Amino acid sequence: MKRTPLYDEHVQLGGRIVDFAGWELPVMYSSIVEEHTATRTRAGLFDVSHMGEISVRGKGAAEYLSRMIPTRMDKLEQGKSMYSCFLNERGGVIDDLFVYMVSDEEYYFVVNAGTKDKDLQWMKDHAAEGVDIIDLSDETAKIDIQGPRSEEIVSDVLRDPAVQELKRFYYTDTRYNDHDIMVSKSGYTGEKGYELYVPNGIASTIWNALLEAGSGKGLKAAGLGARDSLRLEACYSLYGHELGEDISPVEGNIGWIISSSTDYAGKAAAEELKRNGAPRELVYFELTGKGVPREGCRVLYSGNDIGYATSAGFSPTLKKGIGFALVQSGTVKTGDQIAVVVRDRPIEAVLVNRPFYAFNG
Repeated sequence: MKRTPLYDEHVQLGGRIVDFAGWELPVMYSSIVEEHTATRTRAGLFDVSHMGEISVRGKGAAEYLSRMIPTRMDKLEQGKSMYSCFLNERGGVIDDLFVYMVSDEEYYFVVNAGTKDKDLQWMKDHAAEGVDIIDLSDETAKIDIQGPRSEEIVSDVLRDPAVQELKRFYYTDTRYNDHDIMVSKSGYTGEKGYELYVPNGIASTIWNALLEAGSGKGLKAAGLGARDSLRLEACYSLYGHELGEDISPVEGNIGWIISSSTDYAGKAAAEELKRNGAPRELVYFELTGKGVPREGCRVLYSGNDIGYATSAGFSPTLKKGIGFALVQSGTVKTGDQIAVVVRDRPIEAVLVNRPFYAFNG
């Protein structure tokens, strides 16, 4: 299995190491609830260096990108990022991703760890003359700091006014210990926060500097468990759960990313699904009965099986079970009472609007 440059730091902090997409990563250090609550109320520090980073450069980079994603290019500007995806010809999602605009001739992709090799091959298969596709994953560490106090902690470590002035989804290049790093005001938790892209060689130094700066501000190192429960409360999709090769953006409730008029890969199928609707839709539920729902639990309405939970678990903030479910389109609506089958026992639940937890900042 692979290890990030921060593996030894996780071991020293007592992290419980698990296999995640072929990487040895901490699922938690103390407890998922503790780390989740720290991120919601103060700050959490996450190692997400397993993610893939790919640079697209050259005079044809902008045109190339417009043919690869279904999202309008005018949503981007230099120094800004946006969420999008790669589509297959059926309108399914090869991967969801963030793309950062460095210039008209350079873009920076951040993709999922488990799909990085597939994404890279897809990008190369569709490459055009004058475009270079460069995998930067093996030399790049990614550290996320999230939560209400993340801004003041980052400001203590990176004394750059440009970082402090960032707006959400914008990024800046700065220096730390004579090394270039990229800092984005974004994240996957439903809190204000930052994502730092740094060279492997200084990952431990900056990780420990952030921990030290946050030691009196309630910062906690947080693992994969808290990252998942935080994104669940914020209703952020996870590839392989709410999105996939056979789950379209329309079904995954992110149909808004289909906005480009360019002839991009998968356009015909994507636009037909957006125009005419998909056979399934994503809904959101809270348990009203006692229990903890999990991925794969069947969902019942009036005694009929209408779908399954794509992601589900206990919400430390709401103190109840919550989840997403992919169900037959048009069968249920917000406010309807359903049942989620947990260990062969139907548990009462209600459909609610997203998100479970509103973004703070």
